[in-house]
Amino acid sequence: MTQGIKSGMRRMIIDKMLVEKGAVSFEELVAVLKVSAPTVKRDLRYMREMLNAPIRFSSTRGGYFYDDESKPEAAGAKTKGKRDDAAEGARRPKPKLWYTSEELLALANMIELLGRLGEDPESMLAKDLAPLRARALNLFTLGGMEPSELARRVRVVSREKAFREPDTFETIGVALCARRRLEMHYYNPKRDDTTVRVISPMRLVHANNRWYVDAFDHTTDKLKTFLIENVRRAEILEKSVRRMTLKAVAKELDGGYGMFRSRNIETAVIRFDKSIASYILREIWHEKQEVVPEEDGSILLKVPYASGTELVGDVLRWGDKAEILEPPKLRNEMIDAARRLCARYDRKAH
Repeated sequence: MTQGIKSGMRRMIIDKMLVEKGAVSFEELVAVLKVSAPTVKRDLRYMREMLNAPIRFSSTRGGYFYDDESKPEAAGAKTKGKRDDAAEGARRPKPKLWYTSEELLALANMIELLGRLGEDPESMLAKDLAPLRARALNLFTLGGMEPSELARRVRVVSREKAFREPDTFETIGVALCARRRLEMHYYNPKRDDTTVRVISPMRLVHANNRWYVDAFDHTTDKLKTFLIENVRRAEILEKSVRRMTLKAVAKELDGGYGMFRSRNIETAVIRFDKSIASYILREIWHEKQEVVPEEDGSILLKVPYASGTELVGDVLRWGDKAEILEPPKLRNEMIDAARRLCARYDRKAH
C-alpha cells in the first residue's frame, strides 16, 4: 500500500471524519487514508497521547469516536444511538492542528540554533546535537507538511549575531560551578582603565546578545554586574565564594530597567505615538512594566529603572515617536543626549 497522505494531513482527516460522522470504523479509516492498518493505529495513538484527543473505541458505537470525559455515563447505562455531535463538539477539547505563535517561534529558534552549533567544529557538543535537532525537527508535525520542508518555510529574522565570548567566559563558568572566587582584570571603557578585582560569581545572565556575570565584588563589598567581554584576564582562586542566596541576588540586582541596577529605583513614564504603539506592545522592557492606552491611540509605558543611560539609549531608537515625560531628571538626560546627537551631525554637515 502506498503512502498517499502525509501524517499531519491524515490526522486532520481523522479529526474531520470523527466530527462529521460521530463514529468511524477502523476499516473506513484505512480505506479513506489509503495507508496500512499499522499506520492508522500509529496516527490514532499519536492523536491520543501527543495531541490529547479524547478518541475512544466502542463496538456498539461502530468504531472510533470523540468521548466527552467530563460527563461520564451513570453506572450500568448503555449508549443508545449517536450523540448530539454539535453539542459534543462544543464540549470536547479539539486536537491541535497548528502551533501557537510562541510554540512556532520556540521551535524555529531551537532548530536553527542547534543546527548552527552542530556545524561548529570547536563545539564539545557537536556530536550530540544532531540527534537532538532531529527530535526537535520531528515536533514540526502539525499542518500536514513534512517537518524538514516546514522548517525551510519558517524564517525568524533576528538582529543578533552569533558572538564568541573571550576565553575568560569559560574560566568564569568553571568558577561558578566550582563555587570558587575569581580574580579578574576588568576593563572600564568609559574611564579607559583596568582594575584588578576579586569576585564571587553568583549567576550568568544573557541580555541584548551579551553575557554578564552577577557577582559579589569583594573589592567594594557590593553585588555588581560585569560585562564578560570586558574581563581581560581571570584566575580561579582556592577560596570559596561568599555564601549568598539567589533570592538575595535577585532582590538587589533585578529591580530596575537594564542590566546595571541598584536599589535606588525610580519610575520612568514614556509616551509612544500611535504609529509605533503595536511595536511597543510586543516588547518587554521590564517584568513590572505598566502599559496605559491613551484615547488618541498612543500609549504610556511606566517602567522602573535605576540608571538612565541604558533607558535613554533605548528610547532614542524610536526617534521623535517617543517622549520621556517623567521624572524631570531623566527627561533632562534625554534632552542632553539629543543635543549632543544634533551637535555631532551639525559638525559633520559643516
